[in-house]
Amino acid sequence: MLTGTAGLLRLLSDGNSRGTAVVVDLAEVPHAENPLFRQSVVNLLDNFAAQFQPEVVDVGRYTQVFLFEETNAHPFISKLKAVAVDFSEQHMGAPRFTIYHLPHDAGRLAAMLKRLAPAVTADPPPTLTAAEQQQLAGIHKLAVYEKVLVGADVSALVRESPVWRWGRDRSWTLEFAEVTVALDHLERAVGTPLRRDPWLLQQITPVLDRRVIRHFQQEPSRLATAHSLNLQWRSVLGPVFLEFVRDLTYEQRRNMIVEISALDAELTADGLADAVDTLRLWDCRIAIDHLSLRHTDPGYLPLAALDYLKLDLGGLPLDATGELPPLPTWMQQFGADRIVAIHPRNREALQACMALGLSLVEQRDRPMV
Repeated sequence: MLTGTAGLLRLLSDGNSRGTAVVVDLAEVPHAENPLFRQSVVNLLDNFAAQFQPEVVDVGRYTQVFLFEETNAHPFISKLKAVAVDFSEQHMGAPRFTIYHLPHDAGRLAAMLKRLAPAVTADPPPTLTAAEQQQLAGIHKLAVYEKVLVGADVSALVRESPVWRWGRDRSWTLEFAEVTVALDHLERAVGTPLRRDPWLLQQITPVLDRRVIRHFQQEPSRLATAHSLNLQWRSVLGPVFLEFVRDLTYEQRRNMIVEISALDAELTADGLADAVDTLRLWDCRIAIDHLSLRHTDPGYLPLAALDYLKLDLGGLPLDATGELPPLPTWMQQFGADRIVAIHPRNREALQACMALGLSLVEQRDRPMV
């Protein structure tokens, strides 16, 4: 697994490179300076490349290297040529690509990579403490995300995660679909880590909440069927959500499930109660997300007002008999048929969930049992 330009340069300098490297440059593609538009082109190329399983290395703002060591690069190159023709027919600058045959062209590829590498400059004399520099860096990251999200079409980042129900007829049917912003795509589009920075994630979540709400406003057909969206409790009480929900029909409101995370560091009993009251006033359904079997009591969760609990089973291994720990008593009383198992990692984990009485499962594809 190569890590960025440095890893690729090490491979070339060690003399171990072989195969074909295809360097794709998006610099002349119109709107390439827009991270979300650029990411949509990158995703298209990545999907093409995935059929042939090359190593993919991001080596610059606009440049990727597709390294084919074991497979033939010609089918991928043919697809790149087809993309270039399509762009040309639209009178648009097309992605440029250059082919390097390794190890013969290793020196030429290394020289190109070094030209792309940012110049190393001396650190400025320290005028801030380490803590102050860290705070300032966090603010800069936040500004980058807010700048991208202000005018972005969030639909390019939206991901649906279906929730399936196991019925008495021993078949799976769609219960609802969760709509979220794909944080991995957003990170890649912006080029700044988000999920590993709790402070930054906490700051940007309200912005993401507002953009997801706007997405539902622009795509009202989503609420013709049951869909859920994750919101902080503060977002439920904010003007953007209230403006949105006022314009919905009763059926649309009943088809909307708002998921509130149990892991929100700012969640309080009073805040949750106010959010739940607001959602009930507008006939919306409510779920609590990111619960665990380690939650041995419900705390201040208003169980009587909730429609679903979502149970994250990550980090809980199966025992020697292939079973999970039992549901806490309060979850059993709430109703196992209203508890969603989030992404069981394999068939054995799915069967263990069903053995607990869970009949709702969240995963991309229809479960197989």
